[in-house]
Order: sequence, then structure tokens, then C-alpha cells
Amino acid sequence: MKQVFFVLALLLLCQSTSANELLLSAGGGPQPDSDQRNRTYGIDYSFKKFEKSHRQHIHLGVSYTKVKTDTDEHRSFYAISIYPQLNLYPRRQSWGQPYFFVRALGPSYISSNQLGDRHQDNHFAFQAQVGYAARIDWQGREDLVLMVSWKHFSNANIFSDNDGIDMPFVVNVGLNF
Repeated sequence: MKQVFFVLALLLLCQSTSANELLLSAGGGPQPDSDQRNRTYGIDYSFKKFEKSHRQHIHLGVSYTKVKTDTDEHRSFYAISIYPQLNLYPRRQSWGQPYFFVRALGPSYISSNQLGDRHQDNHFAFQAQVGYAARIDWQGREDLVLMVSWKHFSNANIFSDNDGIDMPFVVNVGLNF
């Protein structure tokens, strides 16, 4: 794990492109393999962007996520995450740019290791998110960002209790400045 953080720190020092993308999120839906329904809201800030090509961008960012459920006990937690995000663009466009994105293995601190009937072994988890997005021209640039996705927290079976926590439908809206 230390090597991963060292490599990321080295990449940050060697690159000069900042992302400066701020997103607000909200969503939720039924938890798979459970009777509970989860809701979420949060804020994401991408602070670094690496352009591998005009079709591939990698973003680094931080995220605050609040998750609530409709059960009687263990009704909420918050998560603070660091995430890598891969954006894959199908082609260039002049009006705006659609793309597919994936966040994987974003180390996260979760404030509670239980949400409703879902259990995590401890307060360490990973954030994963996958979805479709678009950068929309606003004020002459691709400033407006709209995303629709599935968001997931789990410990990737590193620890024994690993009931994933899911929000099947999340909408992010934000600005790229």
C-alpha cells in the first residue's frame, strides 16, 4: 500500500495539469440482497488531471459522501475518500463531450462499520463508482459536468465482514473551472 501512495505522490509532483472540478451528488435506491433502501448526498473535488490522450483522462480527487438508510438501527454514516477516476471519451465533439467514467479502489474512511443490515469489518473501505457523464458547453467552454452512476463501498474482501453498501442511482452536477 505504501508503494501505491508513493507512486501517486510522484505522479502528482511530475504533472502540472490541475482538474479543478467541483461536483455535488445525490441519489439512492434499493440495496441489493437486502430489504433496505439507501440514500446519499455528497461533494467531490477533482484536483489533478492527467491527459493520456484526448480519449483518456485520469483524475485524482477527494470525496465526502453521506449515506442514510430506512432501517430502525444504524441509519447513517459518512465516508471520506481519495479516488482515482478514469474518463474514457468516445470522440471529440464541439458542443460538449460525453464520456464513460470509473472510480475504483478509492481508499475511504467510513464513520460506522454498519449501515442497516450491512456490515463492514472496520472503518476502512474502498469507494467504487461507475457511470456515464457529459461535459456541456456553458459560457463558451465545457464547464458544466453532469454524471449518472452507481456508487459502492466495500473493503474488497480484505477483511472478513464485507457486505457491500450500494447506491444504484447517483446524479452528480458540477462545474469544471
